Amino acid sequence: MRPARRDVLRAAGAAAVLGLGTACARIPTDSPIASRTLSGKSQPGAPYVRALPPAPDATAQEVVSGFVQAGVGSEDDFAVARDYLTEAASEVWDPSALITIYSGSQELRVEPAADGRLSVVLQVVALVDARGVRNQLSSPSSREMEVAIEEVEGQWRLSEVPDGIFLSEAAFETLYGPARLYFLDPREQHLVPDHRWFPLRRGAAAVLEGLADGPSAFLESAVTSQVPKTSGVTDATTTTGPDGSAQITVPTAIQNLASRPRALALFQLEASLRSLRSLSGVRLVHDGQELTLDEDTRIERALPGHRPIAAGPTGIISLSDAGAEAPAVQLVPALGEVEVSAPAIGQDGILAAALDPAGSTVLIATTDDSLPMREAATGGAFVAPRVDDAGYVWTATRSSPGALLALSGQGPDLDAKVDAPWLAGRTIRTLDVAADATRMIVLSTDSAGARVDLCAVVRDTEGVPSSLTEPTTVRTLLTDVTQVSWYDEVALIMLGTEPSAEERRAQIVDFASGQESLPLLVPGTDRLAGSVVADAVWAGTSDGELLRSDGEGWTAVDQTGRDPSFY
Repeated sequence: MRPARRDVLRAAGAAAVLGLGTACARIPTDSPIASRTLSGKSQPGAPYVRALPPAPDATAQEVVSGFVQAGVGSEDDFAVARDYLTEAASEVWDPSALITIYSGSQELRVEPAADGRLSVVLQVVALVDARGVRNQLSSPSSREMEVAIEEVEGQWRLSEVPDGIFLSEAAFETLYGPARLYFLDPREQHLVPDHRWFPLRRGAAAVLEGLADGPSAFLESAVTSQVPKTSGVTDATTTTGPDGSAQITVPTAIQNLASRPRALALFQLEASLRSLRSLSGVRLVHDGQELTLDEDTRIERALPGHRPIAAGPTGIISLSDAGAEAPAVQLVPALGEVEVSAPAIGQDGILAAALDPAGSTVLIATTDDSLPMREAATGGAFVAPRVDDAGYVWTATRSSPGALLALSGQGPDLDAKVDAPWLAGRTIRTLDVAADATRMIVLSTDSAGARVDLCAVVRDTEGVPSSLTEPTTVRTLLTDVTQVSWYDEVALIMLGTEPSAEERRAQIVDFASGQESLPLLVPGTDRLAGSVVADAVWAGTSDGELLRSDGEGWTAVDQTGRDPSFY
């Protein structure tokens, strides 16, 4: 049974906007939230938090504090926040450029600065850019931002402010929600998720804008899209159907595409809309008629495997019936009498790979003996191999020369050295390819410690890899991370050290909901494998013990083996 997820994005009270009587005051975060229909193209039922305009004769410090807190009021293009600005400042201020998320439990300080300016000091926990990409800081960081202020008809107003808005953690969690924009891999076989944060009031419109705008930087050269970047593609209306589902009107720009591009665009759109927590069911309609997507050609989300395996005393064994009286099933005949470590099998259940016990040789074989076993790489210290569904086995030497190895299941002539200059000089501990065969997670270290990077594999339309994109760093509270792998579509499972307790812990790191600790580990645990599809987490120890989590602890399995994994 999978441990219950920690709901980090709870519906908390948003920041109230209060007049502050001093230059330093704490921002409250427990004001009630009112839900009502907003004007314009707003999602019905989206939360609404009232922003307060400047009070008459407010002090300069109160005007600065009020502007910071007025970021909760997005109606009419942040009209209330603009009331704190001079007319000239309002004309150039871009509220959509950035969201600075600050800790509501810390004090907001407004202090004098040079040349008659004022300085705002916040404890910042995260930043969200104009495209909805969130950068979670490893710890709250004190940030200082200067503003200019002047008198306008006897009232203090801000004449110069940074672009963007400010939201407390509680306000952000109330007004914004996670979404997944789905793009296509170059083979057009998988939907590849791009995690974003959008205002709940925007709903379907924000998703369409995001799809038309394209993927995040780390995915840009690795995915494609059939959603056109033309005027009118972001036009969408949301109504509620008789069964309570959300009915989304498909823009004409998508409906007018040729048959195959239209089908792919609709697959992207439907999957992206279904990721919004604010929509209860999704139906695509055009001209009042529901659109039926072709199930035979549908492209589905790519989810992790659900079949557990491990390295047995010899060979790669199935853990599906672990503990049964019968011997464990050998899955790869060519390796049945061979001692191996770090086993992996592709999603199709055919291509398999493993290391020899010393980790100095990469072995490739198949579960159906359709190809002969080969020693695909030798003479190095290799990381555990991972198999994608394009027919490649991924590995690397631990001392990285700035490249990974993509070893073909078809033979050595198709093996590839895949450039990743950002890994040069680092020591690679592990890597894992997502089920979409596009996103890759790489754990590496240098003198500064361990770092978890999320990147993407650039391929041609046949699936042949050529390079890795520049990565984005995944934040974790663990130190000395020794293993990371995919657990869910946008979640990882990690093994590292809990700094406060100085003990080895396992965590699920979800890009949307944060981090959840798993039960305390058995001493000697050196390998983890988890799958949300299997609803299970397995652990292996250095002395060959296998354990399975029931959500509360670990249960030993009567089966000798190590290095559990899923396919």
